[in-house]
Amino acid sequence: MLPSWNSSNVNVFMDISTYCNAGCPQCHRTNPNGLGKADWLPLVQWSIDQFKTAFPFKTMQRVNCFYFCGTFGDPIMVKDFIEITEYIIENSNAFISVDTNGSIRDEDFWWNLSTVGGRRLTIRFAVDGINQEMHQHYRRFTYLSKVLNHIEIASQTNCNVSVQTVLFKHNEDYKDEIRNLCREYGATGHTFVSSDRFGDSKSITEHTDENGKEFILEKAGETDTKEKNKSTDNVEYDIKCAWAKPRNEVVISFDGQVLPCCYHQNRYAMNKSDFIKKSPIYKEYEDNKLEYNVFHTPLHNIIDSKWWSKNLVDSISNNPIPTCIRNCNNKKGELLGRALAMKREHL
Repeated sequence: MLPSWNSSNVNVFMDISTYCNAGCPQCHRTNPNGLGKADWLPLVQWSIDQFKTAFPFKTMQRVNCFYFCGTFGDPIMVKDFIEITEYIIENSNAFISVDTNGSIRDEDFWWNLSTVGGRRLTIRFAVDGINQEMHQHYRRFTYLSKVLNHIEIASQTNCNVSVQTVLFKHNEDYKDEIRNLCREYGATGHTFVSSDRFGDSKSITEHTDENGKEFILEKAGETDTKEKNKSTDNVEYDIKCAWAKPRNEVVISFDGQVLPCCYHQNRYAMNKSDFIKKSPIYKEYEDNKLEYNVFHTPLHNIIDSKWWSKNLVDSISNNPIPTCIRNCNNKKGELLGRALAMKREHL
């Protein structure tokens, strides 16, 4: 089945802020030396008026869920976030999911947000340790006691409260303790993910904190080493796009550009010239980028456009760009198996 998107019942992943109080060393927005904001990233936050422009009432009826995912910033940093949540609740049947480090704002904010969102809102907090020292080894400039307090406040409302923990060597043996701690404060869901941001064949990343002190992060021992093709030249491919139907998901970047997945968004935002050079279909996209921006073109028109409905689909199926081959090639397992077999033959 060819990958495709439907402009109705779409699930929208969004970055509406590039501001963040944290300095997580492996985050896309963080400079690993000093843990400040990366120089290339502009500071942006959407207002309620901008959100209404991007999502007028008719467009709202086509959205199944808004995922405020925080790839380049924490959505809770947005001054109008409660107003945006209220607008979604009052003008659609869409669900709302928010990823946050949870260490910002006061108790009144968390109570008001949780009560406004109610059962249609899920807040996923970040807890990476059983004490402040363990938590802040990765989740820099955040305070575990505040996060737990905000979890407890949100859990007293009808909204859904969950936690995500990023696993490294320093915290991977404390999963049960971290889960139990969060349950004590009212979290009802918990996911554990191993960091996949160590690069090819690396198990350690080196960083410098705000005071110039060096430290490292080590890969969790149980990390699922999902094989990614370093080179995409002469590689067999069978692309299975996880973002197309039936999931029907798109990404809206902090500047309003609509892209088919987070892999495309990250490459487009962080290294646009190289991405376009290696991805011919994005030359046309860039030349007409306002046609694919929600501040200028309705979301359903973007998804129904020729670039989305034909050019992108043809590219994924017949001439995939390196980003698709590297991340969504269904033949990775076959290629890995052949490589291991060849290695054994030479032992």
